[in-house]
Amino acid sequence: IVAHLSDLLELAAGEQHAPDIRACIVIQAGDERLGLLVDDLLAEEEVAPKPLGPPLRRVRNVSALAMLGSGEICAVLNPADLLRSAHKTTAGLIQYFAPSAPRSKPVVLLAEDSALIRAMEKRILEDGGYEVVAVVDGIDALNTLSSRPFDAVVSDIMMPNMDGLTLAEHIREEPRYRELPLILVTSLASDEDKRRGLEAGANAYIPKPTFDQRLLLDTLRRLIAP
Repeated sequence: IVAHLSDLLELAAGEQHAPDIRACIVIQAGDERLGLLVDDLLAEEEVAPKPLGPPLRRVRNVSALAMLGSGEICAVLNPADLLRSAHKTTAGLIQYFAPSAPRSKPVVLLAEDSALIRAMEKRILEDGGYEVVAVVDGIDALNTLSSRPFDAVVSDIMMPNMDGLTLAEHIREEPRYRELPLILVTSLASDEDKRRGLEAGANAYIPKPTFDQRLLLDTLRRLIAP
């Protein structure tokens, strides 16, 4: 919970809640923490609190008084009271902040047996904002696919050990991968090759002879749900 200290103490300020809040003091009461937004931090000083005497034996949010080295009297605040006040404060005066986790990059599994093309496609995907795990054939791709979550698969067709069409069929046989975006990027450019690729389960088919990196990135963005 984060709240303005002036709100909890019901202090009237000329310009409350300015956007350039300079400090947030974090206090703890039991298992709960409270962030207090304040205008400034003036100093840190050890004091000897003196309990409030009559008629101020119980003042909300204040537990004691103390004399500073300058001779001024200051109020010592009560963390438990402040936390209770924060819970009771109207929604307009209290703010709940959930730390936003940094958005992770979508992860693409790249299967390509040619070292040169694999390096080129990996660079294109990384420049496009993707994390890339590159493998050399279909068997390697299947083993890697089960090791962590992936957002898409980009695969060649002509590969040793297991080609891209067989890889696509194995991927679609698994219920958990039925909706996984799969793009085939291959030198096989005929209409029949494209038909076979789509029937095997590919969402898109990009022939290498007409390869355009913008087409690959645009296709991935279209297939990967935001």
